[in-house]
Amino acid sequence: MKEGFERVLDSVMVIAEAWNEKAAGWLRENQVTFVQFRALLLLSKAGSQTLSQLSEALSRARCSVTGLVDRLEAKGLVRRRRSRGDRRVVYVSLTEKGRKLAESLKEKVVPEIDRFGEKIMGRLTEAEAAALSSALMKLKEGLGEIEG
Repeated sequence: MKEGFERVLDSVMVIAEAWNEKAAGWLRENQVTFVQFRALLLLSKAGSQTLSQLSEALSRARCSVTGLVDRLEAKGLVRRRRSRGDRRVVYVSLTEKGRKLAESLKEKVVPEIDRFGEKIMGRLTEAEAAALSSALMKLKEGLGEIEG
C-alpha cells in the first residue's frame, strides 16, 4: 500500500506543480491568487454567501476564509454585510469592481483552465476519469480523518 500511495502522491504533486505554474501566470496579471480566483467565481455564480458557505465551498478552514475575505475586501473586490436576524452571520458579496474582475477572469482565464484540463484528462476514457475523480474524492474525504 505504501508504494501505491507514493506513486499517487508523486503523480498528484507533479500535476499540481504544473497546474500551479500555469495558473500563476494566468492569475498574476490580475493580481489574484488561485483561491481568490475561486472565491470570486463562486460569488459571481452563487451571489452573496456566508463565511461558512464560502469555507465549505472552497474546502478551507473558516479562519483562512476570513483572511481571504480581508484581502479581497482590501482590494475593493468584495464587501461584508452582517445578517439583520443574527449578527454573528456575515455575508460576503462582490462589489462592482469584483463583478467586473470575475467576468474578465471567466472570459480570459477559465478557457485556459479548460484547455489545460482537456489536455490532461483527454488521455483518460470517461470511465477512467470517473474512477479517478471518485478515488480522489475518497482520499480528500480521508484527509478530514487524519489527526495532527
